[in-house]
Amino acid sequence: AGNFTMIDRVSSNQVYRTGIGSILEAQSQLSRIQEQVASGKRIQNPSDDPTAAAEIVRLRSELNRVESYQRTADRAISSLSFEESAVAGAESVLQRARELAVQGANTAAMTASDREVLASEIDGLRESLLNIGNTRNADGEYIFAGDNVNTAAFSEAAGAVTYNGSGGPRLVNIASGIRLQINDTGAELFQSAAAGNGAFEVSAATTNTGTGIVGATGYDNTFSGTENYTITFSTGGAGQLQYAITGSTSGAIGVAQDFVSGEDITFAGATINIGGEPKAGDTFAVTAGGTQSAFDTLTELSAALRSGGSAATDAQRATALGQALQNIDASLGQINKVRTDLGARMNRVEEQISLNASFNLQVQSTISKLEDLDFATAVTELNLQLVALEAAQQTYIKTQGISLFNYL
Repeated sequence: AGNFTMIDRVSSNQVYRTGIGSILEAQSQLSRIQEQVASGKRIQNPSDDPTAAAEIVRLRSELNRVESYQRTADRAISSLSFEESAVAGAESVLQRARELAVQGANTAAMTASDREVLASEIDGLRESLLNIGNTRNADGEYIFAGDNVNTAAFSEAAGAVTYNGSGGPRLVNIASGIRLQINDTGAELFQSAAAGNGAFEVSAATTNTGTGIVGATGYDNTFSGTENYTITFSTGGAGQLQYAITGSTSGAIGVAQDFVSGEDITFAGATINIGGEPKAGDTFAVTAGGTQSAFDTLTELSAALRSGGSAATDAQRATALGQALQNIDASLGQINKVRTDLGARMNRVEEQISLNASFNLQVQSTISKLEDLDFATAVTELNLQLVALEAAQQTYIKTQGISLFNYL
């Protein structure tokens, strides 16, 4: 038997389908490149580069997360700046009150009417301080009320100021794992200063008939700060003036000592200087520990300036003014502490805002490298695809004329 060679036969329909397929493929590639050029993006669909597309999705998620932190940080800066302005105002109020207290303590130059003028200004300063304590931000929230932002931080009734805030300061996330305090409570700012010299304060009894005046006070590390004391003056057996110390829990401390005006009285780690001329029966209370409200300090300062009229009450006023000065200094110290911490937090937020912005730029740059189009390469490929499309179209046109009948 002879050998036969099988010759594959290609139908006209198959030739046409192949030609049409080439044209459609060329058109698809051309359309893809045109879309890339129009958008400036290399990746139009995840299938264009699955690995890069997945990385872009991850980076955009990270970008959104950091941008959310950035918006929170911007709000934190606004809140802290608002508070810083209010705290500066409170500091100015207390500085002015201190100046007035010093003036009022100058008994030689001040008359009762002069002190009344000072007391009236102190009353106005107290009202200003209360208004600062109830400062509201642009959203109408009371910035010193802790978590209770819709209620005034402070209220006043019968001359007493009460803090109405609740909870602690608010914390926000300004970066992953970084939480920052964006406000301070009114209790911390206005009511947490240590009373007196930081360990105790001394006051003269209103029933004193002598002219004893408390001067400088001090303490050492043996002062417990857990017990109150009373200094009581009496007449000794030889007619000399003596003083005795009594602890609220320990009772009498030592024996009565002769009093020497202006000489330090020391006991239990405390040192108190009393000048003037106390009389038998006069007492001075030594109150250990505790805190002092700035509002109460101004109330007491105003009352002290309005007191006097006799040698004994003038002496009591001098002691009260000295105590008010100590308490004002303590409040100023507390405000300065808060303000320093506030400044540090503002610096921390600004640094984080800068870090967040730098990180965002890096992420955006990485995304750009992954998805942005190289226009020079794209234009070259566009021209090549135009040529390919034209070639496919020309080939198809020529194949339409191929038929055995054309050669018969």
